[in-house]
Amino acid sequence: MGLGTSSPVRLYQIAYSNSTLASVDPEYLLLDNLDNQRPDWYEYWAIRRFLISEHLAEDAFYGFFSPKFSSKTGLTHASVTSFVQTHAPNTDVYLFSPQPDMGAFFLNVFEQAEVFDPGFIKAFGAFLEAVGRPTRNLGGMIMDSRQTVFSNYFVARPAFWREWLALNEQLFCICEGPETALQRELTKPTSYAGGAHRKVFMMERTASYLLSTQTHWRSRAADTFRFAWSATRFSEHRGEAILSDALKIAYRDQGFPEYLAEFVNLRERFRASAAERQPINGSVDSIRQEIGA
Repeated sequence: MGLGTSSPVRLYQIAYSNSTLASVDPEYLLLDNLDNQRPDWYEYWAIRRFLISEHLAEDAFYGFFSPKFSSKTGLTHASVTSFVQTHAPNTDVYLFSPQPDMGAFFLNVFEQAEVFDPGFIKAFGAFLEAVGRPTRNLGGMIMDSRQTVFSNYFVARPAFWREWLALNEQLFCICEGPETALQRELTKPTSYAGGAHRKVFMMERTASYLLSTQTHWRSRAADTFRFAWSATRFSEHRGEAILSDALKIAYRDQGFPEYLAEFVNLRERFRASAAERQPINGSVDSIRQEIGA
């Protein structure tokens, strides 16, 4: 598309309280959510209002970050802007996801979520079925750092934001609609932050879903391994995490089954090593306890 380095980059930080407002970097544009009418939707409420009400310039890139973005990534407004503009001609979506071990050691963001919230994959699949996007084998998708998005830490062209909003609005409508079995599954409280609803973590994974299932989007990830790692023992195995991501990249690009087989072998060796040091019995509950879920 030949946008060049002059492509506008419009980065917002979300303020939802006086304390978060005071912490907003002055270089960022302010996304005002001080009324915080729907804290149950976390960042989605503010981003949604912006995307619905504001005109987006088609030659610009947009990002909407929580107040923790800088502490989790170490990135400044200038460094994000520079990264985006450098690759603007050939990229639609830029990823800045922390916790690289959480992305690398799992097949995908759905498998990772299942560890924290058993039943997540089934619920997400039921949602997709309900909105006419049936998707087989969500848990078996292969996602590498080029599709892994946590915390909505991405910058994208308006076209991708519109697709993201369309899918999340379908989620929003079901969650805000009449009580049904599916609605109850989507709004089920989790163990995170005093009972954040499952819908929040589903919303945060729609970008990864779109990047994995709509192959025309061109994504580029910043070096996730330079960002904050998880506060778990997974982060002690940085070499294995880097190799795991590399093997998934190779498998997605080449399709050779040996890459996927070696990823599985590496993960099993990691699990065995961890179990020797601190037996966890392989249960979901023990893993959730280990990672503070």
